[in-house]
Amino acid sequence: MANIEKVDRRVERTRNAIISAFKEMIIEKEFKEITIKDLAEKANINRKTFYLHYESMEDILFDLALEISELLFEMLDNKGFFTSGSFDINILVSCIEELLDNNYELAKKIISANSYRFFARNIKDLVKDSFIRKVKNKTNLSNYLLNITGDFIAVGLSKVLKDWFEDNGNMTSIEIAKLASSMIYGAFKGVMEYNNIQKKEEISI
Repeated sequence: MANIEKVDRRVERTRNAIISAFKEMIIEKEFKEITIKDLAEKANINRKTFYLHYESMEDILFDLALEISELLFEMLDNKGFFTSGSFDINILVSCIEELLDNNYELAKKIISANSYRFFARNIKDLVKDSFIRKVKNKTNLSNYLLNITGDFIAVGLSKVLKDWFEDNGNMTSIEIAKLASSMIYGAFKGVMEYNNIQKKEEISI
């Protein structure tokens, strides 16, 4: 058992080293300029080790986008946003602002840079999936409503951030966090209210 844990920790350390090196290179270069050879050197591993963890550069980009989207919803969960009956918009604002401030250059490059736009759809899908996983067991929304709401939030958030990164209109991170939060919060609360009304009508019939 101890040997398995050592192997798991070693694997995790190597993957973290690859992701960390990739984050730095994303900020410095366009995606097509990043080679596996250069990435392996920056992560202090060899190419053979790289291929033990990833098949391609696209796989790392997917992992990184997943990490960022999961981080947002993990922050929301830890601060109690998904507590039944809560959904405090102030928590939403603080989490989006913190995520932007801590990952600004990285998020800007992934969401708005031309060489990463091929991945935009994947990012939206990951945000949607993260939202559904966190909300699914804490609301009585049907799978259909969860999917629609997840799509709306993911597309809306991606669009708001993309436009802000490309031309912030003199808005600060806290201001864009408040704007994005208002949109997300309004959509989520609206669907919840709609769902509750539908449930009451079904009971009355």
